[in-house]
Amino acid sequence: MEYFADIAIHQSWIEDSLTYTLIPNVDTPKVGIRVHVELNGKLTEGVIIRLHSQEPNYRCLPIQNYIDSEPIVSEEQLSLAFWMREQYLSSLGDCLFKMIPKGKRKKESPKKPKEVRSEFLQQLNAEQKQAFLGIRDSKAEQRIHLLFGITGSGKTEVYLHLMNEVLQSEDASIIFLVPEISLTYPMIQRIEKVFPNQVAVLHSYLRTKERFQNYWDILQGKKRIVIGTRSAIFAPVRNLSLVLIDEEHDTSFKENSSPRYHARQIADKRLKETNGKLVLGSATPSLEMYHFALQGKIGFHRISKRAVPEAKEANIAVNQKLEDKQLISGDLQFKIHTHLQKNEQVLILLNRRGYHPLVYDEETKEFIHCPKCSANLCFHSNQILRCHLCGFQESFNYFQKQSKKDLSLMGAGSQKLEENLLELFPSAKVERLDQDSTKQKEVIAEVFQKLEEGQIDILTGTQMIAKGLDFPNVTLVGILNANHGLGVPDFRSSERTYSLLSQVAGRAGRGVKPGEVFIQSSDPEHPVIKLALNQNYHEFYLWEIAFRKSLHYPPFSRLVRLVFRSKKEDECMKTSLEYRTRLESQNLEGAQILGPSPCPFVKIDDNYRYHILLKTNAMEKLREQLRDFKKNSKPNIHCYVEYDFDPVDLV
Repeated sequence: MEYFADIAIHQSWIEDSLTYTLIPNVDTPKVGIRVHVELNGKLTEGVIIRLHSQEPNYRCLPIQNYIDSEPIVSEEQLSLAFWMREQYLSSLGDCLFKMIPKGKRKKESPKKPKEVRSEFLQQLNAEQKQAFLGIRDSKAEQRIHLLFGITGSGKTEVYLHLMNEVLQSEDASIIFLVPEISLTYPMIQRIEKVFPNQVAVLHSYLRTKERFQNYWDILQGKKRIVIGTRSAIFAPVRNLSLVLIDEEHDTSFKENSSPRYHARQIADKRLKETNGKLVLGSATPSLEMYHFALQGKIGFHRISKRAVPEAKEANIAVNQKLEDKQLISGDLQFKIHTHLQKNEQVLILLNRRGYHPLVYDEETKEFIHCPKCSANLCFHSNQILRCHLCGFQESFNYFQKQSKKDLSLMGAGSQKLEENLLELFPSAKVERLDQDSTKQKEVIAEVFQKLEEGQIDILTGTQMIAKGLDFPNVTLVGILNANHGLGVPDFRSSERTYSLLSQVAGRAGRGVKPGEVFIQSSDPEHPVIKLALNQNYHEFYLWEIAFRKSLHYPPFSRLVRLVFRSKKEDECMKTSLEYRTRLESQNLEGAQILGPSPCPFVKIDDNYRYHILLKTNAMEKLREQLRDFKKNSKPNIHCYVEYDFDPVDLV
């Protein structure tokens, strides 16, 4: 008879499970359901991972109540959680609760017939067909494939043909990951048209009960295609046969809280168990994946021409911006006017939120910082100063009263750009897309619909407008402050800047009308700007890979980052120094230790931050050593330490 349950608790500091007694006189629960248990006098959630009759050597508390009647995690998910715990040195509970959306099952949705409407698939051109066949016919051991296609080359059509092939098998399932769900509504509609009644969408914009219902339908096998952002990789599909990661270079596929997984790694692990295929699609692939593809370590499939035969790559020009007061140069103003005269549409990118990114205090001779962070406060058009790191906000008047001299507003953000465009082109219909204008998901869909219907003449915004837009009447793309991002103290800053410039440039001229791209830069001779002008990713790769090799950065090594967080800076520095000393005594074979040093953003949300960086060519050996190192480290209540394997940024 089973009297005890091992439960994975949703707490970072409990690495394994805790044992509780079952509720008496109630039907025995099933492994995989959520429960409420008492921990340190408080009610917390957990998941039953094992039922047994072995009494532990401590007094067990009873389970308070069963949240679910049926399991809401599959056996595969439980197994994956155990693997993640070892891989990312995190708690079992944290791993499991990354997979489960909040909420409860409300109703049993009817099972609808699964169809494949192959007649809605478009015919592939020669390059697309070659890529499709190369992936489809590859051997089982070649699990990972890079689909490297220029913007507008029709990668989505290759995805659809691969999905069609996989779904010929009755029990096969697919996960399709995108960096930003709200920017991919046209793609979702296309997939639903070809595969009706089979698509479930998982993302944070959904209402809690809607998201959980979709999750439950997937668990019950009622949906075979899952589309979503990063965490959708955990969807409890059966017989996962294909994972597609669109815009695979995007850093949003890396989780920024424990466990700090990358969706690509989770996909690879799951597909290893099912002999499925992982397809990574991008016009500007991550340097590591492109490097591995060139070396033959993963499949490599290239599409070099645009899907619309008449469409040509846009003509790109760069202009040096000298006058700060003039946000849009005279040359770019003339080009905008010319394209609007032809009833064509324009995209203008400025990758800075707010109205004025900087507020200068003449009295202190300093920019006004967030009181909780080491970041500058940004002035917004509603007279509020806001921190884009922690969310702190306060009125401009409050800070003005603190200073004996007037505060100066400097620089330009997307709000000021929108206002500037309305002044320069008063008869044009202008819309802005950034995090401040899109608090609700419906706004993005509405803007896209208006753009498609010709109700918008100029669309402006931050990097959001660089992804997924495919509108043939957009013929001019202007990029302002193109050097923004190159000064970030991170070895990937050049890669990210090149990718952003190339992606947004690819929005122009996607139909029969010729496209133009106009870049404003304070340093047009910077190598990244010049390489972006050529739109030749391989040239950029050759330039960047030499830098990576000289400093032994990925792909020539792998990284582990230890980040220390504390309310007290001296405690943070002291703990990081102690860890450095202890790490050196561990004789970490083949690992180079850098730091400790303050993080570029040394303070975020009242927490000081220091970090240590480890470089290695023997990751599994280092992981094993760090696992033992962590177990032997005494918890410090004043300083939290997080382990980040293969970090995508170092700020």
